[in-house]
Amino acid sequence: MARNQYNTLQMSNEARLPLPHPDGPLAGYRVLDFADEKGQLCARVLGELGADVIKVEPRGGHPTRENGPFFRDELGPLTSLYWWAMNAGKRSITCELRLEQGRELVRKLVAASDIVIETCEPGTARDFGLDYETLREANPGIIVVSITPFGQTGPYAKLKATDIVASAMGGHMHLNGDDENGPVRTTVPQAYAQANFHGATGAMIALYARGVNNGMGQHVDVSMQEAMANAMDHAQQTWDIRHKNSRGPGIYRERAGERISRYLYEAADGWITTLANGGISGPRGNGIIDWLEQHGAARDLAHDNWRLKLTTLEPLTPEEQAYVEETLELFCRQHPKDWLVAEAQARGGGWAPVYSPREIVEAEQLKARDYWVSVHHEDLGESFIYPGAPFKLSRTPWKQRGRAPHVGEHTTEVFDELLGMGEAEVKRLRTRMVI
Repeated sequence: MARNQYNTLQMSNEARLPLPHPDGPLAGYRVLDFADEKGQLCARVLGELGADVIKVEPRGGHPTRENGPFFRDELGPLTSLYWWAMNAGKRSITCELRLEQGRELVRKLVAASDIVIETCEPGTARDFGLDYETLREANPGIIVVSITPFGQTGPYAKLKATDIVASAMGGHMHLNGDDENGPVRTTVPQAYAQANFHGATGAMIALYARGVNNGMGQHVDVSMQEAMANAMDHAQQTWDIRHKNSRGPGIYRERAGERISRYLYEAADGWITTLANGGISGPRGNGIIDWLEQHGAARDLAHDNWRLKLTTLEPLTPEEQAYVEETLELFCRQHPKDWLVAEAQARGGGWAPVYSPREIVEAEQLKARDYWVSVHHEDLGESFIYPGAPFKLSRTPWKQRGRAPHVGEHTTEVFDELLGMGEAEVKRLRTRMVI
């Protein structure tokens, strides 16, 4: 997230949070979120599609409020950028599930809800009253989404794992890095992201199925390892058919388990990506070669024998391939990437800039499509840019619904609205440290 550069969703201190979203496809449904990193984004996505998402926290706040980085480097329950990103647009209540009275409150909330998201270690959800068998007694139509490292069954079911473990054991890590340095993890937690979106998808499918199955709910079992394995494109099939493992190609392109030409080149101010051999190879190759020659950078590639070899896609020896790549490397390092991309594309070359996070925030295409949404934090007196939806629905739109909640910000509101508790009863439960 970055400071506001766009139109702000201004709201007064009296404005209701989360913002109403009656036009969303999930408007009218309710989600109870008991999740950690494995499921909080899943719940946020459902909320931005219109569902009323209630984040259930311990009395002291959920531990992920301590996940950095922090706004102004100030550690606190209101300043975690991670918490902002994963929990925007939710309501927050506090409830102690270690107490039977707390679990009884949850059962009553479940009776008024549609989806529960939990991330307990398999076999332990029952200790908190969050297992499917217990919850469907309270509400036969409830959909319980359980997101765990390895799923509810199997020899690894009870093993603990973070994003890096699921990325490694799901195969994704093997597809990153290069031969010199070995596999590497993608900087941002992709295993968590994949599991969250698979969880949201599973929840919506189960919700649809409930509508055509006499109102019966079901248990959605999501494995982080399986979610990552499902995002491997054709890597498993490459092994199954060719008995070759796809590897982390680094700056090179890989096809069916074999490393081929280089496709990443460093420019004077960043990196660019290109089609095979920078577009020199193929019927349009002469245009790129002419461009290099105009700048005195084509070297021997401007000779007729090289032009014929490249434009007719004659196979290159390793030495010839290295010479082509070296020629492009020397040229690209002398020029800014936007100029390189514009000039190459004008000549039919498939070049593109490699964007940094800053450049993504400033990208004119994303701005033109209103991808970034400015969210006002009235508690901090500032506005910040949040990512928008990766899809646009013409009839039932996605909507950003405001900042993440404070600890227990909606406790009184929710218990009064859903359970009919008056202020005195809520106060009594607070005194007994139940909520």
